[in-house]
Amino acid sequence: MLTDLEFIRYSRQLMLPGFGEAAQLKLKQTKVLLIGCGGLGNAASQYLVSSGIGQLTLVDGDKVELSNLQRQILFRDSDKGFNKAKMAARQLKQLNPYVQITTVEQHFSADNAEALLENTDWVLDCTDNFKSRKLINKLCQQHQISLLSAAAIAQQGQLMLWPFAHTQSPCYSCLFPDLTDQSGNCSSLGVLAPLLGIIGSMQAMLLIQQIIHPDHQARFWQFEGQEFRLAGYNLPAQTCCCGVEKSA
Repeated sequence: MLTDLEFIRYSRQLMLPGFGEAAQLKLKQTKVLLIGCGGLGNAASQYLVSSGIGQLTLVDGDKVELSNLQRQILFRDSDKGFNKAKMAARQLKQLNPYVQITTVEQHFSADNAEALLENTDWVLDCTDNFKSRKLINKLCQQHQISLLSAAAIAQQGQLMLWPFAHTQSPCYSCLFPDLTDQSGNCSSLGVLAPLLGIIGSMQAMLLIQQIIHPDHQARFWQFEGQEFRLAGYNLPAQTCCCGVEKSA
């Protein structure tokens, strides 16, 4: 049940056709693990929390640095030197006290994955390196937890939906089998600040849509910021890079 104050808080969502109290309750009952509290995680977490996601766990072992403040808009100058997950949670709790927010002040790894993925409905990969993305992809596959992975660099962004909880879909490594961190990241190639807000907000919106109206189709979106062009593709079921046969 929603409280009277929750009805008021989420009233602009509740009036949408096809949304209503049932959809809001689905959000309230969903547990999300968000890995990476950088630019993507900053944007995605704000809209998930303001929209009324039930439980959000933030995972990041990094500390806030001066160069982060250009695009990681949850942080303030006074946050420099403090853990990103902790500082993000402090801001998010002020945004919506109805959401349960917990923090893990360390990097996601094979050592802590078992505990972090337990009782999680969705994982949002907001990391900024291929090594982490491939590990998250592999472990979400193994635990059959659906994954939304995003990336942003220079003026280009990507968003990927892997519905592992519902179907034997292809995976991140199928799409990018050869990429390594030597290909570059924000630290080496730069990034335009609003791009993180665009892609992170899209990540939050897609998650909300999938919670309310799941379609179980693996998808890939490419956003070109310079031309302001978005292209989306369905990823057909096929033999995965791990050798598992996919159903049609």
